[in-house]
Amino acid sequence: MQLLRWDVARLAFDTPEILARHPEVGGVTDAAIRVAAGRWARLAVRRWADAHGAADLLIGETPLVGERFASLARPAEDRAEALLASPATLFVVPVPTAAVRARIEAARERDTSGPVGERDRASAAPHLVRWHWDDLVAVALALGAAATPPRGYDAGLCARTFERLLSRRHAQVVAIDEIFDADTTARVADPSEIVPSADEVAAAMTEVDAMPRAGIERAVAEWYRM
Repeated sequence: MQLLRWDVARLAFDTPEILARHPEVGGVTDAAIRVAAGRWARLAVRRWADAHGAADLLIGETPLVGERFASLARPAEDRAEALLASPATLFVVPVPTAAVRARIEAARERDTSGPVGERDRASAAPHLVRWHWDDLVAVALALGAAATPPRGYDAGLCARTFERLLSRRHAQVVAIDEIFDADTTARVADPSEIVPSADEVAAAMTEVDAMPRAGIERAVAEWYRM
């Protein structure tokens, strides 16, 4: 089993040279890096399948919102598409209840209020968690999954929106109504992470840097167009 996680893989793009051209602003990864990471991810999935086939398992963390690996949900004419669209690939959408969501937000506030560990440094800060929700609400309105903005977090809206976003993928919504203590939960041995090599990062960034900036920003703003 291997993992493909946005918060881990995108760190390979945070080199001084790339960040000098595409700096992080307010904790938000630059649009060019998000697009480049997504293009790399499709190649990574195909390479993993070629190397492992049906005998292994790849688990991905693909937040989608804000063009964070949204390329994996978007049909494209490449060698990865047959696998991503097949029943062998399942997009699982964890949708927390309002109570669980509140506890998650409180935990993020607590974990980032003191000294920040390496894992927390790669994770979204509390204000970004709220910004991602606002983005999802805007998408829900654009896709017709909601008629008016909700007053706060809405699990039903979340589920409906992702179901529409993943209409061309095999997907399943899973309600999350309980939180388990990570220190006491049984777990398997830590699986390996798939991360881009320096050459893969350079190739992806060269491709994206050749695109007009306006086109990159439009692609990120309209990430939900599948």
